[in-house]
Amino acid sequence: MGNETDTMQDELIIRHLTGEASAEEEKHLGEWMAQLPENEKYYNELKKVFVLSSNHLTKTKQKIDVNVNQEWEKFVSTIEKKETPVRTLIQEKSFRPWLKIAAALLLIAASGFVINYFVFRSTDVKFQAADTTQSVTLPDGSTVILNKHSELSYASTFGEMNRKVILKGEAFFEIAPDIQKPFIISINNAEVEVLGTSFNVQGYDNRKEIEVTVQTGLVKFSVPEENKEVKLEAGEKGTYSKVAKELRSTTNEDINFLAWNTRKLLFTESDLRSVVETLSKTYQVNISLPANIPSSCVVTVTFDHQSLKSVLNVLKTTLNLEYRITGDQVAIISAGC
Repeated sequence: MGNETDTMQDELIIRHLTGEASAEEEKHLGEWMAQLPENEKYYNELKKVFVLSSNHLTKTKQKIDVNVNQEWEKFVSTIEKKETPVRTLIQEKSFRPWLKIAAALLLIAASGFVINYFVFRSTDVKFQAADTTQSVTLPDGSTVILNKHSELSYASTFGEMNRKVILKGEAFFEIAPDIQKPFIISINNAEVEVLGTSFNVQGYDNRKEIEVTVQTGLVKFSVPEENKEVKLEAGEKGTYSKVAKELRSTTNEDINFLAWNTRKLLFTESDLRSVVETLSKTYQVNISLPANIPSSCVVTVTFDHQSLKSVLNVLKTTLNLEYRITGDQVAIISAGC
């Protein structure tokens, strides 16, 4: 956008934040925010400045009667010697006038607090699960169970303006309801948005697909860059192929999709290949089968909090199979079924 368009957009946002925007202007603003993720991000930054500056003005009960340009120059000279994100930003020709005004107001109202502490801070709260699962309780009361070698991060301002988290790997979510602030999970280039529900998200970097399986409630699974989305209800699964760039929804046929968390596995007349695939996901190991295993080799068994070796020994007895374990590699050499 050009400078004139930028200014008009800033003025529209200001009217919205001060409650002076018309219905038509509110509609225009909503459409603009939906066009690009950057637009929504920019709006949230302005709103944060507006709220913080208003709060500080209220607390300090200061009456602002000041030359904004003069105060801005003071602000620039204060931070000019420091290597901060603000310094870089103020040197850009695209720096917008509203941020300039808001920064000056906040500088005065906060009595010396540096604006980038509030607006441009990038402090994240991060949780990383190592060789075991990890339970995390978020500030809004939502709970997340991280699978092994998975990571969850969110901004230190989580819950103030939005409820956004970033997931790497796999996790099961139970989201506390909040109609005003949908819960959004970013994973690779996909997003999952909910109001309050429970579901599983799997999107390891080394896998070709991202999967969202809903246990309760309703979620929106989308790929904003490709303008694709599906709505998923309880009992449904959404799958996005990173290779084919396809997003689809199906009925979830996998009753063991939460086995990595519950450590409970149920197989009823399941063929050995599907059993091996489930065990590989659950225990995060690579299990190989010889090509000549017949489809008639089926399993009916239940496992409850058993180790992988214990599971393999049960299958060894049941199917008369032989296996070899090397690190996180399991090779099933033969089966007598």
